[in-house]
Amino acid sequence: MAQQFFTGLPLFVVLFWLLLFILEYKNSDLAKRFLVVFLAVASLNYLAHWFYFNHNYTAYNILDSVWVFTSLAAYPIYYYYIRLLTIDTKINLKWIWILFPAILLSLFSAILYLLMSPEEITLFTKEILYHTQSNESEYSTLINLQTLRRNLVRIVFASEVVLVLYFGLNLISSFNEKVRSFYSNIENKELSKIRYILYFLVIASIISILSNFIGKNYFTDHSYLLVIPSIAHSVALFGMSYVGYKQNFTIHDLKIEKQNYTSEDSDESERNEEIFTTNQLDRLYLRLESLFDDKEIFKDPDLRLNEVARLLGTNRTYVSKLINTRRNVSFNDFVNEYRVRYSEKILTSSDYFSHSLEEIALESGFSSTSSFYRSFVKKNGIPPGRYREKKGRIS
Repeated sequence: MAQQFFTGLPLFVVLFWLLLFILEYKNSDLAKRFLVVFLAVASLNYLAHWFYFNHNYTAYNILDSVWVFTSLAAYPIYYYYIRLLTIDTKINLKWIWILFPAILLSLFSAILYLLMSPEEITLFTKEILYHTQSNESEYSTLINLQTLRRNLVRIVFASEVVLVLYFGLNLISSFNEKVRSFYSNIENKELSKIRYILYFLVIASIISILSNFIGKNYFTDHSYLLVIPSIAHSVALFGMSYVGYKQNFTIHDLKIEKQNYTSEDSDESERNEEIFTTNQLDRLYLRLESLFDDKEIFKDPDLRLNEVARLLGTNRTYVSKLINTRRNVSFNDFVNEYRVRYSEKILTSSDYFSHSLEEIALESGFSSTSSFYRSFVKKNGIPPGRYREKKGRIS
């Protein structure tokens, strides 16, 4: 009973989220809709797992080739989901090539099964897949090819984990930089949670890789060990689905925001390259500082780079480069430095003594207490409440 529960747990998790995403399908963005594909593939994969670990030989022989495809397709599909979050605004069918290893090896497996005799399938199942009898037979070419296929699946899967982690993290980092260079408020816009989920998926995959090299048959003989991969995969799948369900900001939204917040004058200035001398850049930077020091535009929680560019009479590209060159920070960090500096003043001001930290955060231009806390700790090394107590004792 326990074995059936733990072998079925990841499948139940996937089916729960798959149903939820399907119910919300019409109201979902492209990335969420594509995540349905990932969950559908994952459900087939864990269904095959369930039949394997519960010794349903006939069903697993049929699903073995399906397991090959879903095992090798899951990570490429999730990678393309990350692309739809960070760089692609529509599905490009040319990316079908990332599924070629899954397609080719699953077809290879299916053809071999069709060519194998019932005796060969039984021998392959008992001696190779399950090790329920000693390997004393001399294997046929078809059985040896199936064994080769199993080894190739392990190698390709391990390679996919590494490649998706590397390229996926690069896409996420690049997207986060775009967000930080355009918004002063990045709350619920960055993909930090997706990054953490990707790390956890890799951990779960490492467990799978180790399990494959040890041999799934080992887990059938020591069923209590199934708890480890079962819980690891269930938690990873639940976290990935939950974060994907909550993720409502993508590259599509960023592009629309940039278009909406770009004035005709700013568009024209970006089409016509401006060339600034050093003195002009100095004067532009002084005007930029004046906007923040004198007019305190940082108090606007929805301040965008385009708005600052409009006030300066130039384009966002130059403002972004100016901030990066002179301060070596992103637009978001630049604005938050002013917000934190302002909050430091009013935290210990007698006029704001009765104000809560949430009120201080909003007064300083932060959109939430959590973003205020993070930025404040980043600069001062201590929380704002502790800062207020410490400065209060000194004064």
